[in-house]
Amino acid sequence: MPRVWQNLLRRVCGKPAWLVRRGYGSVVTFEFGRPRLKIWNKVLKPKRKAGRKYPTRPAYVKGAWTLMIYCCHWEIRQNRRKLCHSESSEKRMEQACGVLNGQILTRVTVKPGSFETEFHFDLGGLLRTWPYKGETMEMWNLRCPTGRYFGLRSDGTYCYCSGDTKPDEKHWRRLAL
Repeated sequence: MPRVWQNLLRRVCGKPAWLVRRGYGSVVTFEFGRPRLKIWNKVLKPKRKAGRKYPTRPAYVKGAWTLMIYCCHWEIRQNRRKLCHSESSEKRMEQACGVLNGQILTRVTVKPGSFETEFHFDLGGLLRTWPYKGETMEMWNLRCPTGRYFGLRSDGTYCYCSGDTKPDEKHWRRLAL
């Protein structure tokens, strides 16, 4: 019987990645599925220290599914050639994200024991993640169209909860492989 994480990832497989981008530091995000426009109701007032003069209302496009890679080592490969890794320059990371943009996610594997995860794409792209040594941290998460959230930690535990669950209220379970 497929497990919760396998069912979720199976639903993302077959969808092209879009708006693949480097975020803060070595964070990488991928959007999958139908685009949705998100506009905050809240207006952000300018802060003098930030140098802004005018109020803002954030608006952005999100996919039905969002994959975020962070708090782990990672590398992006194309046809077995390493394009960049989590310590590469911003420019190399952005170029590698551009290579994965538009590729269809075909398979996701998690290796028992190490919890190294491989995200395989149809045109030869590969994103491989693995934990930092000696630290228990969330390595990646997948936000679902239902508003739920699946996160995998470096110690082999996962949570599957409401997307607005506070970090200290998440219930972590052992990942069965």
